[in-house]
Amino acid sequence: MRTAALALAALSTTAACQPVGVPGATALRSSWMFGVERMRDDPEPRLPYTNQFIADLAAMPSVQVVYVGDGNMFPFNAWQGGKVLVSPWLRGEGNCMNIAYTVFQSGQQQALFGVAVPPMPAGFEPDSACVDRAASQFYRALVLQGL
Repeated sequence: MRTAALALAALSTTAACQPVGVPGATALRSSWMFGVERMRDDPEPRLPYTNQFIADLAAMPSVQVVYVGDGNMFPFNAWQGGKVLVSPWLRGEGNCMNIAYTVFQSGQQQALFGVAVPPMPAGFEPDSACVDRAASQFYRALVLQGL
C-alpha cells in the first residue's frame, strides 16, 4: 500500500495546484472503461458490495463498468479507449476502503495508483454507506488526476 500512499499524496498535490477562483472539473474528460475485480472480503456468492460499487461507478459520467471476476475479462480487454482496472478492499487497513487501480491507455499499462478512503471520524458507518462514499471519492480522484 506504499504505492497507494504515494499516489494519494500526488493526487493531493495536484488538487492543491488548481488556481483560486477557477471551478474544478467535475467529470472525466473522455469515456473510460472500468474493470472492477471482486471486492476483497465481499461475501460470496452474491458479492453485495462489489455489485453496489459497480452500480455506483456506472452512474458516473463518461464511464462504462464491467465486472472482471470469474474470467470475464473480454469486455474489458476489448475496449479500445482508456481503461482502469480497479481492485477494491472494503475496510482495508482500518479505512472505509482501499482502492488500488491500474490505468491503461492505448493498450499499454501507464501506472498503478491507490486511494485510501478514511473511516468517518465519528460514529458507525454501515458498509453500504462506505461503498457509496468510496465510489464517489474514487471517481473524484480520477477527475483530479486528469483522466
